[in-house]
Amino acid sequence: MSGNAKPGAGSAGHRNIQIADFKPHEKNTLKAFFTARLPSGLILHDLMLHQKGDARWISYPAREYTDTQGNKQYARFIEFASREAADRFRDTVLEALDQYLSHL
Repeated sequence: MSGNAKPGAGSAGHRNIQIADFKPHEKNTLKAFFTARLPSGLILHDLMLHQKGDARWISYPAREYTDTQGNKQYARFIEFASREAADRFRDTVLEALDQYLSHL
């Protein structure tokens, strides 16, 4: 690879995401709240780390509302164009979070 070549998507992306404001919060699968600053400058507050067994995932802030049947629902603020894009983002954020936690 030449010195000017850029790494492919998905390689070491966690180094470009900065994690901050990590706050443990144990409730069912919820383990913590945190902030992620993306290389673009976008800052995502109140991301939630969940874990059940070996499975870990990130959930995003949402607005709670009650539907016409009286059921609690959540309106998304953030959505990905594809499942693959969502999975890549999740994996990259989890890598950045692991790096952050390893230095605490």
